[in-house]
Amino acid sequence: MGHEGDGKLLAGRYRLGAVLGRGGMGTVWRATDEVLGRTVAVKELRFPNAIDEEEKRRLVTRTLREAKAIARIRNTSAVTVYDVVDEDDRPWIVMELVEGRSLADVTKEDGPLTPKRAAEVGLAVLDVLRAAHAQGILHRDVKPSNVLIGQDGRVVLTDFGIAQVEGDPSITSTGMLVGAPSYISPERARGQRPGPAADMWSLGGLLYAAVEGHPPYDLGSAIATLTAVMTKPFDPPKNAGPLEEVIYGLLEKDPDRRLGEAGARVLLRRVIDLPEEAAAPPAVDATKVVPLPPVPDETPVAEPAAEPAKPAATAPAPPGPATLHRAGSPVAGVVSRIAELPRRTLVVIAAVVALAVLGTVLAVALGDDGGGDPDGAKGRGTAAPSAPATKDKSPGQSEQPSTTPSADASASGDEGEGDDDGGQAEPGGVPAGFKVFTEKRFQFSVALPKSWRRVATTSGGGGAIFAASAGGFPRVQIDFTSSPRGLDRDAAYEAWVAQEPAVRSGSQDYRRLSLKTVDWRGYPSVADWHFLRTQSGERVHVLNRGMVVDRSHGYAIMITCPAAGWDGKACTALRNTVFDTFEPMN
Repeated sequence: MGHEGDGKLLAGRYRLGAVLGRGGMGTVWRATDEVLGRTVAVKELRFPNAIDEEEKRRLVTRTLREAKAIARIRNTSAVTVYDVVDEDDRPWIVMELVEGRSLADVTKEDGPLTPKRAAEVGLAVLDVLRAAHAQGILHRDVKPSNVLIGQDGRVVLTDFGIAQVEGDPSITSTGMLVGAPSYISPERARGQRPGPAADMWSLGGLLYAAVEGHPPYDLGSAIATLTAVMTKPFDPPKNAGPLEEVIYGLLEKDPDRRLGEAGARVLLRRVIDLPEEAAAPPAVDATKVVPLPPVPDETPVAEPAAEPAKPAATAPAPPGPATLHRAGSPVAGVVSRIAELPRRTLVVIAAVVALAVLGTVLAVALGDDGGGDPDGAKGRGTAAPSAPATKDKSPGQSEQPSTTPSADASASGDEGEGDDDGGQAEPGGVPAGFKVFTEKRFQFSVALPKSWRRVATTSGGGGAIFAASAGGFPRVQIDFTSSPRGLDRDAAYEAWVAQEPAVRSGSQDYRRLSLKTVDWRGYPSVADWHFLRTQSGERVHVLNRGMVVDRSHGYAIMITCPAAGWDGKACTALRNTVFDTFEPMN
């Protein structure tokens, strides 16, 4: 593309040829390295109009420093910097020449990418950003025109020319905001100091453009676009399919709540690994689903149903086939035997499937022995819930214990009743009105309100649910795994990120409030997942803290309170006491 240069020779070595591209901060030329006899790309730094000499010197100094830092990035998806030469009082950066088209050209000429291919491109860009961020470098201009797709399919992130080395301001001394407005993060648009999260936002915009063919924000003028970036939601993507979750997570306006590198990696890898036919599974035709039969009630119910079951129209819809047949899911056995069973109402299969599926995914996910099962949802996998489970509620909620309720706790060898402190504060900081519950089977102790009891035990050796009454709020669920998956800092965070899509789709009115790694007690990996959902017809807050204590102890502490009282005195005291008094056991 472009016209031929005048054959200018840089540093007695690099012969300029055609112009490959022009941008706000530079011109890229095709050139020949006459010493090594290879074709290279040379980027010339261009100064903005009306810039003074001091600003020129500052830009030159920064460009030279940045080029040296970028040269340290070792990644096959990063363009390689060969040399930096000084000519005409400005730096010229000599780089690897990637023969191919930009992502912007590909989508313009060939149409949007499939979600899977977009995920592959996104993962390659993410790899470069991780390497750059580890060196304290922010790219600041991640956009489709800066991503090259080589003729061999290689994906390369280019143009670190306006990158920021840690410590530099995001805006030049002239007040100029650099980067493409459609891909600039809200915090940069506000003039705030950016961090790695700013590049993650730009990656979200790039993924959106890759599948939609246009950026999430583009109102014609820079000011209008930046205003929309800061204040308005983007139009929902129409072609994202399984990529939708990562796009929404990356285009979160609050950088503290935005999806991070580790979480984005999990979600992108999941899309890439999806079988082609599973990327958009057909909807289940409820009229053709064979219902479950009656199942004898062999499990004691903590409390009778408060109201009769609602009609089938209010039951949650069963998930698609790909979910039902997932290996290891407790639903799989149910589905495989459905054809042999007599009829029952569709509402029962909907409730059972929803409970079992969410019970499978909302696990501690730090190990494989049942931790994190919400509200006893996994139960024994196929037992039909009693009448309360057919009420209009979110999946994952069960008001029937999956095993013996607290009244029979001694039968399993778990006391679960705590020590009466006579209403006075106990040693170790247990406040008045609380008592210590010890669960030897699940290897923890914790202080909870004296009026509470263990209302259910989650299945598969998972853990226990505590409340004043079965199905009531607030409640606390604590799950245990003896085989955490790893001790690296991001293990818990990545586990929650991997589980969120299923929980989002299986919960009524789900809204994430935050999902982040936290430092707590010096444990190797801890992450808090805070969200809202509607459960039993009530809006509730859920805070799920997943943690790896050591190689044989992983836990999840899930605290659920009515939304109206989340910041009230009672729920605040409950959260503080639970986290202050929780103790793992050997």
